[in-house]
Amino acid sequence: MWLGFGLIIAIVDSPGSWAASRLQNESGSLEDGQFSFGGGSSYQYDGTKTAPLALATWTWDDDRYELAAIKFLDAQIKRNTLLANPNWVFQVQRRWSLTHSRFGRLFIGGGAAYKTETDAINGSRLNFAEELLWRLPWKATGGQFEIAIRHVSNAGIKRPNKGQDFVTLVYGF
Repeated sequence: MWLGFGLIIAIVDSPGSWAASRLQNESGSLEDGQFSFGGGSSYQYDGTKTAPLALATWTWDDDRYELAAIKFLDAQIKRNTLLANPNWVFQVQRRWSLTHSRFGRLFIGGGAAYKTETDAINGSRLNFAEELLWRLPWKATGGQFEIAIRHVSNAGIKRPNKGQDFVTLVYGF
């Protein structure tokens, strides 16, 4: 389970790597980020049972980059057929801010994801990750809430490729 997260960190933050030099030259330090945690749920439009999930994220460089560890807590089932056991997804993404106002910031993001197992929803461990999110300031505590729609898919590289869609709500410190 931690293998995927470790691989992402090793690729992004290893000395001399293209990603590390690019991030150090163009952005703030990985260590100067913000920790967030929260929960959410998967959703499908075809009768698949939703699965609750928990997640922890680390964002840095004014929320331009994100590392995420997502745990699907229940199996995903469609009409009494098991599609996916509870599993982990680890993501690294680049985010772009579309708007910034006193009501928060709207972002889109894209990157890579690693699933700890293949299943009837997604036939590969290496995937693409996309998100659309709204980050809202919480002035009472100085933190932030984030509401996101996320998608993980292998883009049809390997069958099956139903993909996983989920909605998340996190609180950032």
